[in-house]
Amino acid sequence: MNNNYLDVIKYEGNNDTIVYKASVENFNTKTQIIVNESQEALFYKDGQALDLFISGRHSLTTDNLPFLKKVFGKIFGDKTPFACEVFFINKVSVLDVMWGTDSPIMLEDPKYHLLVGVRASGQMGFRVTDSRKFLVKVAGQLHDFAVDSVKRSIKGMVMNNVKDILAKKIIEEGVSVIDISAHLKSLSSKIQSELNVELAEYGLEATNFYLNTIFTGPEDLSKLKQVKERYLEAMTDIDIDTIREVKMGEAKAKARAAQGYTYQEERKYDVLEGAAKNEGAAGNIMGAGMGLGMGVGLGANMGSAMANTANVITEESSNTMACPSCKAIIKKTSKFCSECGCKIEQKKFCSECGAEVQPGKKFCSECGNKLD
Repeated sequence: MNNNYLDVIKYEGNNDTIVYKASVENFNTKTQIIVNESQEALFYKDGQALDLFISGRHSLTTDNLPFLKKVFGKIFGDKTPFACEVFFINKVSVLDVMWGTDSPIMLEDPKYHLLVGVRASGQMGFRVTDSRKFLVKVAGQLHDFAVDSVKRSIKGMVMNNVKDILAKKIIEEGVSVIDISAHLKSLSSKIQSELNVELAEYGLEATNFYLNTIFTGPEDLSKLKQVKERYLEAMTDIDIDTIREVKMGEAKAKARAAQGYTYQEERKYDVLEGAAKNEGAAGNIMGAGMGLGMGVGLGANMGSAMANTANVITEESSNTMACPSCKAIIKKTSKFCSECGCKIEQKKFCSECGAEVQPGKKFCSECGNKLD
């Protein structure tokens, strides 16, 4: 900068530069500052972060530089010869930051009980969310601060969060290193969330964090595969069936939870459905009970519907019988079948011993009592 009064202060750089410092020595009332889109400009004086400008064209006056006014009193007369620094902060999102663990994480595989070195790599983005905080805690008084400088500054935080969350997933949740790749999406989200808690202290935010691969060295992977093969060979058909049943049970439990009912309620529904398919009065009445149960919903109301239905079945079955000709359900007191017209012979019982007496017989075959 020269000693002539500046008419315009601006910075037009590329996205590789996150912070650029312009040292300004002289101001006058005609000086303007131009802040481009996705930029902010922060005035510094003697190591203090003072006034902040967002994108746009700003005339430098006492009114829009209140912090400088507090430091110097009345400023911007005809001449104001004092030095000041203006930092331009690029707030655009940088999306092509590749990362990888610098050393393997030594963990014991919870399924195959083998100590292996786990590595991870991926891609992320970041952006400045708080210009003042970022300059004070990260960039400092450097003339410029590039993307690579930010990468180096946050590398340690990225690695710590990746290692910590991977270790918890494998050890605490019992996920084998061989199966861990199925959890990349949820792990990415978890790591980004934890990382942003730390980055917020430095005016930064991680964006589009992706955990692309989790892997072990060739030797460790070979050992894991060998142990897995021996494990599978040692398993019996019963073991395999048991594992399959467990997996199916877990899947069904998740489905029931998503649909809002329990295993016990499902079993009650199955009982009702099975009874509704039976032939005869019980099936017909249970079918009606099914409609009632489904109408009131699965749960306590279904239990009540089942109890009422059972009572109806018991009462109905004691007063009905099957027609000997067409098998239709009719009342026991019927003289003729309402379906086929068949005459129904009413059963007779001995008045002495109570035994059933065949139609047309004159004496009881059990006690010899003469019948009326």
